[in-house]
Amino acid sequence: MIEIPISPLELDPLTRSYWGQWDAYTIGQLAPLAKNQCYKPKFYKAPASGDELIGAYQYATYGLRIPPGDIIFGFYCPALVSSAAAPAYNLQITDSALDHKFWDEPIPSFFLGNYKPTYLTADPLQTAGLVGSFPSLLTCPHPVVGDGLFFVEIWDTTGGTSGPQGSAQRVELVIGVLEVMECQA
Repeated sequence: MIEIPISPLELDPLTRSYWGQWDAYTIGQLAPLAKNQCYKPKFYKAPASGDELIGAYQYATYGLRIPPGDIIFGFYCPALVSSAAAPAYNLQITDSALDHKFWDEPIPSFFLGNYKPTYLTADPLQTAGLVGSFPSLLTCPHPVVGDGLFFVEIWDTTGGTSGPQGSAQRVELVIGVLEVMECQA
């Protein structure tokens, strides 16, 4: 009997194939890996926990290393409870091995927020709390090649009008990756 790889997310009414939304298409590409023992989910955070506070109009750069062979599938950008939107900042990620920028120009974090709630937290560092959500998927999975080094650039766009410090905001961007595991054929 032939088993067609179907993701349980295809049954989710928020994950339908609508014009301009590629979640269902990307899930179809990732579905065969769901039961594959050679990959497991892993999450990378940019910036690191100690560097999360970004000052008003500050430009910050970070290096990130993801092992070659891994597959980047999307981004988790927590939304604020008060607005159901991600904190406001601009972002650009460059794959240094390919000299490839993920976007033609830095994009607002709004485009990485994907308000499909999965949890709610009353984080004391966020006055309004955070809502966890399904990742914002890339249009197609991005394989990590070469040295696996990525250059992450973040620009604050609030000018100090939000955030726990009044002049800074907390930036949490989590990158969803399928990590290559040693597997038996």
